[in-house]
Amino acid sequence: MIPDIGKYYLLNNTLKSTDDLYEGYDNEGFSVYEIVRVKDSIAIFLEDHLQRLYHSLELEELWIKESRKELEYQVRKLIGNNPVRSGKIKMVANFYRYPQSLDYGLWLYFDRYEPPTEHQYQNGIATILCHAVRNDPNVKMLNTEARLKADAKIRELSVYEALLVDGEGFINEGSRSNIFFIAGYTLFTPPDEAVLPGIARSKILDICREHHLDLQIRKIHQGDLNNFGTAFLSGTTPKILPVKRIDNITFSVENRLMAFLMQAYNDKINQYINNRKSYGIQ
Repeated sequence: MIPDIGKYYLLNNTLKSTDDLYEGYDNEGFSVYEIVRVKDSIAIFLEDHLQRLYHSLELEELWIKESRKELEYQVRKLIGNNPVRSGKIKMVANFYRYPQSLDYGLWLYFDRYEPPTEHQYQNGIATILCHAVRNDPNVKMLNTEARLKADAKIRELSVYEALLVDGEGFINEGSRSNIFFIAGYTLFTPPDEAVLPGIARSKILDICREHHLDLQIRKIHQGDLNNFGTAFLSGTTPKILPVKRIDNITFSVENRLMAFLMQAYNDKINQYINNRKSYGIQ
């Protein structure tokens, strides 16, 4: 059995033993996917993730027969059949003979879950710049050229994340996260059309609107990094994670606005869990 992924996975809504899970399937054809965090046996912000999954499929002119309600049921089924209270679920629509055929397999399973350590939250993580862009950043797809290039640099330099930089030198996003910067009391993040619209990112933007925080959504050039005192990543697994270094430029991990956002984001997660439990929903 592959460790840390539970006892069972789902393939086309059929429970199967993870002893037989073939993880190389996603190298075949074309795949659109989602990662959903699970805490206290609740799939966090599941509706948002499903909305993005179907939006990704729509942008690629692809279709699956399962409705959102059916996918919600499959997620609950997976959680109910595995002794995993906290982790992450990977949902993959794999069009294994694409483009010759639009036949697909729908995979749901607990993926390996390695959240940041407490030391990383307190001291920040190191990142690098990587000159690569996704052809369609609004679609969450597997094995893009930009992701593969970033993964290679991450392994080579032993850093947590690589920030993707376009041909004009603008920083768009992390290879598996979104990026925010702080200068004074203002929060900055790249524009929606240049990034994968992260669920954690959208919740942070909601927090800014709810609390009337100063937010600027605009292009950020790599040459302007010294203008910012603080930077952080956002994502399903890391939540809000301080950045201590981008290449050789350092950032402070002590920032009141970032600390407020970290707490407010955790509060949103806990409120979501409490609301689901109050209605008896897994």
